[in-house]
Amino acid sequence: MPMDRWFLNLDVMSGPVPETVWLLTAAVAVVLLVRDHTRTWTITALPTVAGGAVAGAIAVWISDATDAFGVPLPKGTTWWMAAAGAGVGLGVASMWRTPVWRKALAGALILIAPLSAAMGINGGFGLTPTIADVFGVNTLPGAGALPGAHSHVPAPNQTTPLFLRWKPPADMPRAGRVGTLSGADRVGSSGRFVPRDATIYLPPAALVKNAPALPLVVMMNGKPGSPNPRFVAAALNRLAARHDGLAPIVIVADQLGSPVQQPACSPYSTFGDVSRYVNTDIVRYARTHLNIIEDPKYWTIAGYSDGGGCSLKWAVEYPQIWGNMISISGDDYPGASEPATSLREAFRGSVSLELSQRPAAFVKENAGRFAGHVALFTSGSLDARFSGYARHNAEMLRAAGFTATLMEIRDATHVGTALSAGLTDAFDQLYPVLGLSPHA
Repeated sequence: MPMDRWFLNLDVMSGPVPETVWLLTAAVAVVLLVRDHTRTWTITALPTVAGGAVAGAIAVWISDATDAFGVPLPKGTTWWMAAAGAGVGLGVASMWRTPVWRKALAGALILIAPLSAAMGINGGFGLTPTIADVFGVNTLPGAGALPGAHSHVPAPNQTTPLFLRWKPPADMPRAGRVGTLSGADRVGSSGRFVPRDATIYLPPAALVKNAPALPLVVMMNGKPGSPNPRFVAAALNRLAARHDGLAPIVIVADQLGSPVQQPACSPYSTFGDVSRYVNTDIVRYARTHLNIIEDPKYWTIAGYSDGGGCSLKWAVEYPQIWGNMISISGDDYPGASEPATSLREAFRGSVSLELSQRPAAFVKENAGRFAGHVALFTSGSLDARFSGYARHNAEMLRAAGFTATLMEIRDATHVGTALSAGLTDAFDQLYPVLGLSPHA
């Protein structure tokens, strides 16, 4: 592995890297605290350390009160920010009337205390395990040969589900494969939207000779985020291990174009027609490049957070394409977490245009076309706002004719376990629908 890729793939969420930073931070703080505790030192240090801790805690309170990040901050964030503030305060206090070596350590603490807290908070979010993930850099190799490329497989004529007809060969890999759809394998965009390269997950059953045609999933992550297959691949590898290597083929698509853009899945976005990219370009690519079952019953549009709002919208806008929908802690509708930004960037400031693109409008437009369609919603039990969105939208789709299921992830907020366990639980429910496992 090249050195730059090795560095970018370092785990900064758990393991030796964050643990080393935390130990180093604690060690420097202890050294700075161990000195002659004169009255002057106490008078100087106590207010700055206490003030820094309070400032860190207040910053978290303001963030939650103003919904600065659009999602609830993970548990432990207040303590991490208070510790960072206290560390910076100790560093500042240690700059006064001290030897050069203490000043050097104080300067180091001012730098590494926030870094240490950032790693702790990042672990709480649980979404960006590596340096590459933090900066949105894709280090995955190319997808390589796509098994079954250019096959055009109709829906199976047999009523027997795939899991009863499938016998895994002895040489089947234990886990699926992920890669980037780049270069000659790139999914083109025909509507002016410029996406980052999509990625793909191929399950073990897709990686053998004479592989069966498999269901298709198009997955979208949250904002800020990238089309990284890490979480959906982990969930499906767990399920594939229990079901003879069977899992859907997944294209992880970019519905944003950039972490700082908000197209809100709109065909009218200033960034181009993201709807055309996902529902025309990716669909065409899947049909011509992948060994998939040609039937909407076996096709699923899925998303997390911002992506969940998009999956909801497109499931009701294009019932002829998507027979199933998964929303993992999804927005109430596309762009709901950034209403002012989405109105400006996705709908050119038009409220009427924005309302016409909400899921409720397409539920009404396509009334009577959702029989047999499946919708799965998950949310964290500690995530009150997005749990409310899930309940509201599950009720709306159930009334429209979907078979809608709502699942709560115990002790989860909006991040970390809400995503990983949400994907596992949702796909576990979807497996029988896709013919990959027996009904419970």
